[in-house]
Amino acid sequence: MKKLLGSLIALLLVLGLAVPAHAAETAGDARNVSGAGLVTAHSGFSSVNRLFDTFTITPVQFADHASLVLNCPEGIGSLYLIFDLEYGSFTVTDEDSGERKTFGQNGFLHEFADLRQAFGYAPERITLSFDSGAGALNELGVYTPGAVPDSVQIWETPKDCETDIVLFSTHGDDEQLFFAGLLPYYAAERELQVQVVYLTDHRNLTNVRAHEMLNGLWAVGVRSYPVFGTYPDLMTRSADQTRQLFENQGITEAEVLGFVVEQLRRFHPLVAVGHDLEGEYGHGQHMFYADLLTRAVQISDDPSFFPASAETYGLWDVPKTYLHLYPDNEIRLDWDQPLSSFGGMTAFQVTQKLGFPCHETQYWDFAWYISYVDSAAAIPDYNPGEYGLYRSTVGQDVRKNDFMENLKSHAQRKAEEEAARLAAEEEARRQEQLRQEELRKAEEERLRLEAIHREKERQRLELQQEAAERELQRRQQLTVWAFAGALTVLLLLGAVVAFLDRRK
Repeated sequence: MKKLLGSLIALLLVLGLAVPAHAAETAGDARNVSGAGLVTAHSGFSSVNRLFDTFTITPVQFADHASLVLNCPEGIGSLYLIFDLEYGSFTVTDEDSGERKTFGQNGFLHEFADLRQAFGYAPERITLSFDSGAGALNELGVYTPGAVPDSVQIWETPKDCETDIVLFSTHGDDEQLFFAGLLPYYAAERELQVQVVYLTDHRNLTNVRAHEMLNGLWAVGVRSYPVFGTYPDLMTRSADQTRQLFENQGITEAEVLGFVVEQLRRFHPLVAVGHDLEGEYGHGQHMFYADLLTRAVQISDDPSFFPASAETYGLWDVPKTYLHLYPDNEIRLDWDQPLSSFGGMTAFQVTQKLGFPCHETQYWDFAWYISYVDSAAAIPDYNPGEYGLYRSTVGQDVRKNDFMENLKSHAQRKAEEEAARLAAEEEARRQEQLRQEELRKAEEERLRLEAIHREKERQRLELQQEAAERELQRRQQLTVWAFAGALTVLLLLGAVVAFLDRRK
């Protein structure tokens, strides 16, 4: 008995030790263990130390088929790669099991690789391979299993055909300046699908600003990866000057118009938001982009325009289009109300203190607009809360304080459709139950009537049998009576004959 008890205690101790060890791998916060000391072998990289120097804008070049071998006894739960330019797919191999997983298929500039999810465990020794060509990696983050810090950008792929609001921002920082407040309010607080479409990625001048754009969007609660237009960043003073400079570089106005139309068809926005037709402070590219949007919403549901994107995404007629500072059908958005999603900061404060500061290269050029005021309402010129409803297929605004007035979000409509579908299914089930109940009752009635019919038939047969028996008895009695009568007659005749004989 003592041996058995000892064995049970030992088993419980083993189980007690095993559970916390497993839990430690999957629970809690991840630790950033990034460092060149994790690299046990490498090939094709110009430098390894600079991958971990925290300077996220300094590229480290690597050759095609470059690789890094990382070793972390605690297990590698995830990787965070910041590329200098969008790279594409790369692979991670668990050196202990030989299992290989592919990441980066979306080609994001900032790429998160969840090894714990992909492998089902956190491998300790991996080979990171880059077989999609040469490239440049600015920084490599390595994390133990667990929840990574909020600063790690885990981007979602854009929601084709399910986007509520598309913001057409010309440059990286316009979305944080002249549209200040819009993104944290609608993307984070209202949890709508918000998509930013930039005209330019600024790479005709620098690669740095694309990183600032991503950092700024992430800081204000946007999770859908933006669309980076590839058109050059130019300083112009009119839409016509922008057209001319584009044409000088071989970029036609029709090409850029097709780009805008394609985004409307791709995302099916309920609301499209664009720049001031006067370019806010007079920027010609703002004017150009705003003008293209006003034309694009008129033709995005016409298959004769840009048939390639129509075939790819279908047609779309944008329900509502707003332009910044548009003088007709004016609305005013209050960006100075506290947001629960940012701990009580206002939408303007989120942009002012978290979003715009990410644009380090532009900060001092535009501090005059956003940095020296306490509220959005206090901005004297080009106020970010002032818009006009340029076009609507769902009627004019009445409250005039919400882009989504007269609209239901894609998620809300899907939820209602799902609820309607479930209600219809439930009603169909109820009707089927009623039908089955009616069939059951009808069958019971049929069986009852059949039983009555059988009983009546039985009774009829019984009566018929009784009648037959009575008839038989009657006939038998008649036969007896006839025989008795005949016998009596014969006896009487015999007696008469005998009597007559005696007389002779």
